[in-house]
Amino acid sequence: MKKIITADGSPTFFSEEYGEPYHSVTAGAFRESEEKFIKPCKIIESLKKRDLKILDVCFGLGFNSMSAVKAAFECGGKLLIVGFEKDIEVIKASLQLDWGDMSAFKFFLSGLLKNRSFEDGFLTLNYFDGKIGIKVFIGEGREVVKKIYRNFGDFFDVVFHDPFSPKVNPELWTLDFFKYISEMVKEGGVLATYSSSLPVRKALLMAGFGVREGVAVGRKSKSTVAVKGRKSLLPDKFKKKLETSLFSVPYRDLFLNDPPALIRNRRSGCIHILESVYPFECLY
Repeated sequence: MKKIITADGSPTFFSEEYGEPYHSVTAGAFRESEEKFIKPCKIIESLKKRDLKILDVCFGLGFNSMSAVKAAFECGGKLLIVGFEKDIEVIKASLQLDWGDMSAFKFFLSGLLKNRSFEDGFLTLNYFDGKIGIKVFIGEGREVVKKIYRNFGDFFDVVFHDPFSPKVNPELWTLDFFKYISEMVKEGGVLATYSSSLPVRKALLMAGFGVREGVAVGRKSKSTVAVKGRKSLLPDKFKKKLETSLFSVPYRDLFLNDPPALIRNRRSGCIHILESVYPFECLY
């Protein structure tokens, strides 16, 4: 893994497998965690009122989860994080990076790696100290979700959805995947993601989330915040695109086991067929 220094001075890695960095280089790794996940999900405000349960989709270097742990320390709240990560080596390598002002929170990552178990068929990393609980399943995201979703029905208050982009990692952005995630989120629970793409927002809508715009940090387009069971609050121009544009066709993966190329090609084929029937809709 190649180390990259991002705009706020915090480090990240470049994934050779996906051809993308783990964090926004222009936004900054820790700044992205704060602006696109912690603030939109109102983590500090919520922790002041109640215990909070977070699902971390793609734990990665642990920056999003550790930013939530930092928030819990600041307000004295109680926090449980459940996440999954495909590659344990990424978590190990994260400890070798200079986290700057966040270095004190490496302690939790070290604790995770020391306390291992085997649950639901997956290697599992665990940390619990009474106020902070973290559990990370090591495995491919879809396989983990299919195994654990029944154990976490209507359980989570917040979802950090942070895979690689839909174009290279479409399997974690499908309507079918979001349906499983929705099963695990409480009514009124919040999902935050950096993506603003039409197929992602349409999939979230179809999975039972109301969608609104988040913030633009390190890029022109704004991120997405989705709330389960609530009304969408998108600007009218985006509502029209989601309703009429053929490019809002979501990715599909009915049994959560198709290869990425098939998921991409299935969506492209669907759009191609619809174009022949509704050619003018593609103008939106």
